[in-house]
Amino acid sequence: MHRAYLAVIAIVALAVSASYASCAVVHGTAYEWSTFEALENVIVEVNSTPPQFLVASSGNYSFDLPEGKYTIRAEYYQNNVLEYCAEENITILTDGEFVLDLLMFPPIEEEFLYEEINISEELYDYEEPNETGSGGVSPVFLYAITILFIIIAGYAVFLRKKNNSGKPGSERGVGVDVEVGDVGYNIPDDVSEPPLPPELQEPPESAKPSELPSDLQEVLSIVRGSGGRITQRDLRAQLSCSEAKVSLMVTDLTDRGLVKKVKKGRGNVIILTDM
Repeated sequence: MHRAYLAVIAIVALAVSASYASCAVVHGTAYEWSTFEALENVIVEVNSTPPQFLVASSGNYSFDLPEGKYTIRAEYYQNNVLEYCAEENITILTDGEFVLDLLMFPPIEEEFLYEEINISEELYDYEEPNETGSGGVSPVFLYAITILFIIIAGYAVFLRKKNNSGKPGSERGVGVDVEVGDVGYNIPDDVSEPPLPPELQEPPESAKPSELPSDLQEVLSIVRGSGGRITQRDLRAQLSCSEAKVSLMVTDLTDRGLVKKVKKGRGNVIILTDM
């Protein structure tokens, strides 16, 4: 009985030593995504059996892993706040040495992942326009009334000028008579076009609104002050508004062709187009 027990222990020890003998070495370095500099004191873990984890003081890590599929995750904290993270999947099919560097990106909040799918109107302070217009009157009807008023006003001005041109001694009655065949025409000396109604006159330059709202101008100023490129997470940190509204303003500037949004990992980088 004692010999059988010793034999079982020997077999288990041989199996364990054989499994470790066929392990592969996976190592690499954790880099910050924008500067590509190694991050210090990064926590790296792998879902092996049993799980392994270490603190990479200089950004370098190394694990011994047998054959199988694994997920390696790295996290970098600053003042107990998660600043950067990375996650990579790896499959070990044979022993050897493998290099797997980790590019650390800022974490993306869960509400930001779904902001383009389901966004509440209260997040933007946005009010839907009334489809029926003011007082329940259709905008098309108001537009037609305005056009009709302009036409009537123009026709009235035309008739007044015509009547004034036929009065003897009037200022507009003095002109040059021209005969064409049997038909005579009176061409006034002073012929000027009637002034446009106030609705069609172009406002002076001082009365024109700014091309961009103040909040979009603030976003452009922050991006330009950061050298023409900034992460959406850092942009939100400098703005006193929600992540969803920041995304809305970035989308508006992208549609205007003023910036472009480049996806990097699970985050976005905002870049000025006039660089």
